[in-house]
Parts: sequence; structure tokens; C-alpha cells
Amino acid sequence: MKRFLFKIIYFFGDKLNECFSFDSIRRMETIKKKFKRIGENCTFKKDCFFLGENFISIGNSFHAGNLLRIEAVEKRGNQTFSPSIEIGDSVSIEDFCHIGCIEKINIGSGTMIASRVYISDHSHGNISSEDLKIPPAQRPLFSKPVYIGKNVWIGEGSCILPGVTLGDNVIVGANAVVTHSFPNNCVIAGVPAQIIKKL
Repeated sequence: MKRFLFKIIYFFGDKLNECFSFDSIRRMETIKKKFKRIGENCTFKKDCFFLGENFISIGNSFHAGNLLRIEAVEKRGNQTFSPSIEIGDSVSIEDFCHIGCIEKINIGSGTMIASRVYISDHSHGNISSEDLKIPPAQRPLFSKPVYIGKNVWIGEGSCILPGVTLGDNVIVGANAVVTHSFPNNCVIAGVPAQIIKKL
């Protein structure tokens, strides 16, 4: 009797696995058609959100965690943009991250991004007395490209702001607010982020 039950469990378990694999393959094929480019061996959780997929290129072996949000914004109000998001090979982005682009964001190969990280190449207006007269939601968007090098490790809860370039092998400490650029091979942390160690 036990042997018979195990055979039934194995049979249905195998069939369920085939169904899920088929669904995941079909879903991946649907995703690939929307994007500018998606490489091989990529994994996406079902609750990821993408906007402007035709402006997003993703390399091979990409991993997206739960509730990842990537937005390439082409139009807002009377402003139009030409956004470009390029993600290299073997990039891993964990849960609850948000990447927003109206100009350019490059993420180099081998980069790992922990949960709850925010990366943006734009903000609502400039920091000026003129902008203070306009409510934030009505201010024109202001942008500067963001470049993240290869093999960068971005810690949990960090913010990478417009105009930042991070060199290769940079390590960003948890909850850092990165407001300016840093060279290769350093550890940065703090608010605003500063170099705490050179590698």
C-alpha cells in the first residue's frame, strides 16, 4: 500500500513540476518580447513591476527578487524623455528594490543589490529658491546619469542618487545615501556616503 501511495505522490508531483516549468517558460517568453533585450537564464518573481520595457536591456543570468520595480519613464506631464536602463550579466537584485530612470542608468556585470535599495537618475526639480515656489509634484524632472561599475555590492536600504558613478568593486554599506561618485575598490558608508576603507 505504501509503495502504491508513493507512486501516486511521485506521479502527481512530477506532473505539477512539469506544469510549473511550462508556465515559467511561457512567462519568460512573454517577458522577452516586451524588453529591448533579455539574456539567457534569467529569473523573475511573478510580482515584479516593469514600466517602459522597450528601454530596458538585461544581460544573462539576471535574478529579480520579490516586488522589484524598474521604471523607464518616457513621458511625464509635458516633458518627454529617452530613458535607457542597461543591466549587465550575472546581476542580482533582491526584494523591494526600485530603479527609476528618465535618462540613463547602467549597472555593471556581477553586481549584487540587496533588498530595499533605491536607484534613480532623476528628482523633482533642482534645489533652488525658484523651485520652492512650485509644489514638488509639479516641478519639472531634473536628471543626471547613474553608472554602477562591475562587481559592486550595494547593501540593504541604500539610495543611489542622480549623477553618481560607482567604480568597479565598490561596496556600499547598508542604509547609505550615495550623493556623489566614488572610484574603484573602496568601501563607502554613511549619510551622505563617504569612503571608510580602500581595498
